[in-house]
Amino acid sequence: MTAIALGHPGRVPVMVWSSFVTVGALFAVAALALGEGGQGWRYWARELLPVPLLPYIFLNLGHLIPLVNPHIRDAALLAIDKVLLGPEAQAVLYTLPLPAWLVDVLTLAYSTFYFLGVALLLTLGARRDPFLPRVASAVVITFLVSYAGYFVVPAYGPRTTVAHQRYQSLPGVVGDEVREKLDQWEKTKTDAFPSGHTMVTLAVLFCARRRNRTLYNILLPLGSLLIAATVLLTYHYVIDVLAAVPLTAASLALSAWLAGPIPPVRRDLAHSPPPAAAA
Repeated sequence: MTAIALGHPGRVPVMVWSSFVTVGALFAVAALALGEGGQGWRYWARELLPVPLLPYIFLNLGHLIPLVNPHIRDAALLAIDKVLLGPEAQAVLYTLPLPAWLVDVLTLAYSTFYFLGVALLLTLGARRDPFLPRVASAVVITFLVSYAGYFVVPAYGPRTTVAHQRYQSLPGVVGDEVREKLDQWEKTKTDAFPSGHTMVTLAVLFCARRRNRTLYNILLPLGSLLIAATVLLTYHYVIDVLAAVPLTAASLALSAWLAGPIPPVRRDLAHSPPPAAAA
């Protein structure tokens, strides 16, 4: 992020690119200071170190994406959807009436996106799962791959294009206020492709199924509603969600290569991490 900002002098505010340098330096120092092992607050600080960094990265991507790729691709994504669905089904998708209670449920599920990963880290951390660093790596890398996609295919999504009126007129009691708050907090607007909500949810479910089946059973219905909400609430095109599946698989493969695979609980003794990583 710093390299992109400094590569376009005068187009990124000084306060923004200087914050990239500061936050990057603080993160590096904290990572080195915490090191491996440790108990109490040191353990939690190390394992949860990426949690505040990821939203910081996302909120600042909006400054950088136009510098790398100013070409908005909504028209291309909409055309792909038309091929996948057919014009009739596509029209129905953006006019399908939804009851207010369902919109509220979908909106609340959609808003839990970031907290699914946090819940996974906290649950495994409480058990001192020796593979927590690998799980954290898988989730973080999935986030970063989805962020990279926003640079390659910048797009606003149907809620600001073909389905703008539908998005504005969605019914609901609590959903309307929640969506308004999410829109205010979301500073990066060209984040439709791929669906990061789908990618990270799939990665979290994969990791939970491997390391904690009880948590997986709790998160599965919530995650399913979240993924459904990405399309039904017009946040994403269908191709955004479909593309998320192979990209999630690629992210998990990359994480397994860099940090090691995440074995199922019943097989973890055969894939024990090195002593330092297990501490």
